[in-house]
Amino acid sequence: MLVQVLLTLLLLSTAKTDDDCRSDKSKLAPVRLRKRLLCDYDKDTRPIRDHTKPVQLVMQLMLKYYAYDMHDNSFTIDSWLALRWTDEHLTWNPDDYESLKRIHLSHTDIWMPDLSIYNRRTQGGDQSAIDSVTCIVANTGQVVCVPSTSHSTICTSDLTKFPFDTHNCTVRFGSWVHSGEELDLQISKDALNTDDLIYNGEWDLIDTNVFKHPGIYKCCPNNTYPSINYSFKIQRISGAHTASVILPAFALVIITLVSLWVAPNNPQRLNLCYVNIISEFLYIQYVSWLIPMNGDRVPLILLFARDSLLLSAFTIMFSLVLASMVENKKTTPAWISRVVSVLIAFKPGQVVLLGDSSFKGLDNEHGDDDVTAIINNKDTTTSLNTEWLMFAKILDRLCFLIYVIVYLCMFIAFIP
Repeated sequence: MLVQVLLTLLLLSTAKTDDDCRSDKSKLAPVRLRKRLLCDYDKDTRPIRDHTKPVQLVMQLMLKYYAYDMHDNSFTIDSWLALRWTDEHLTWNPDDYESLKRIHLSHTDIWMPDLSIYNRRTQGGDQSAIDSVTCIVANTGQVVCVPSTSHSTICTSDLTKFPFDTHNCTVRFGSWVHSGEELDLQISKDALNTDDLIYNGEWDLIDTNVFKHPGIYKCCPNNTYPSINYSFKIQRISGAHTASVILPAFALVIITLVSLWVAPNNPQRLNLCYVNIISEFLYIQYVSWLIPMNGDRVPLILLFARDSLLLSAFTIMFSLVLASMVENKKTTPAWISRVVSVLIAFKPGQVVLLGDSSFKGLDNEHGDDDVTAIINNKDTTTSLNTEWLMFAKILDRLCFLIYVIVYLCMFIAFIP
């Protein structure tokens, strides 16, 4: 008997609560409307009466700011994400509520699309792409939500052309639970708005694209899982890097070529070579610190620094060989004498070989017609040293020409 009484009281209290839920006793129309809409509302059920039809969700992204971290391979966007859909359970007649046609409801009170970022930088934690937001609900059931969002996605860097590199980064929005047959993602007419974009001092946004991926996968032949992909093409603003990376590379190239132009018997040549190779080593260390070592594509600027370091090292060895050749007291082989004689017999050869001050006196004293006779005179030490020195200078000029060609090829390969 006691159990029956308790059950009766429980049923009466439940009925009273339900009546209170549906009552319209409040004098405030928004209060009455809110109570009426949310009385028996289930926010976990898709807001459509015919469950066989999909809910159409229209998306628009209003980009506010973006950033790219090449060390972390992450692309971050700050934006307003405008969402619009129709909730068939949130409709009313405005005449019943003092012509009230709109009401504000929290996202915690109504059904929200379970959007997620498929290529998030961190996959742990809450997968929802929507934070707290208050939505506007019209009497026709149309719901508009504009949450402010910040998302970080994976975007692998390609630094081959650093510091003139460009990157294509994509943000993929899609449902975490519902298939395409339950939630139909659609792109709005103005899919990506950049009117209020804040300038990024490191990257230029040069192109954008929005498209819908059909979401057809082999694992799920009977369902689709589409996504809305927002693609961003960004290019590095290379002004500061040109001053700190490119210009020092040009300066090191000039130093290397100048060291080859200095006469082989000049003692300052080796000092210049030593300073050059130390500078090359410090430069390649700086570039290696500046650029992350990831991926299988080596940056061209790093290859340029590596090859330039090797050329400067070869310049030291070449200079030591030439210095030893100039100090050689032995008689020069006949083929060396012939090569020197042939070259200085022509005007271009005289300009190159007799342009040095050590040869000018020799040229003025004996005249151009007697140069060959001087070269072939093996009786004095001076003539022997002159012949070795001329041959060293020939090798020096050939090496200089080869270096110029090599550097030109490297520059052409590096130009983006």
